[in-house]
Amino acid sequence: MTDVIVDDLVQSGGTLIECQKVLAAHGAAKVSAYVTHGVFPKRSWERFVHKNEDSEKAFAYFWITDSCPLTVKAIANKAPFEVLSLAGSIADALQI
Repeated sequence: MTDVIVDDLVQSGGTLIECQKVLAAHGAAKVSAYVTHGVFPKRSWERFVHKNEDSEKAFAYFWITDSCPLTVKAIANKAPFEVLSLAGSIADALQI
């Protein structure tokens, strides 16, 4: 089972990392995150990129939307990131 932390915005990622540590300390086998807006100034997304030696402590998945295009470009093909498109949701809301 994977625990998922849900948040609206991430910048440095410090809060998410602290939450992941607490969940892991309380027995969570895997922790993932979903964040609507991955801002990540100053390449702070690098804190989450899987490195072989830290894979057990890392987030299993980190889903973000495509609301911040510069982030999407920067994290392309980097685990654990996966980008989810907002296009369909926005079109549905606008009834296009």
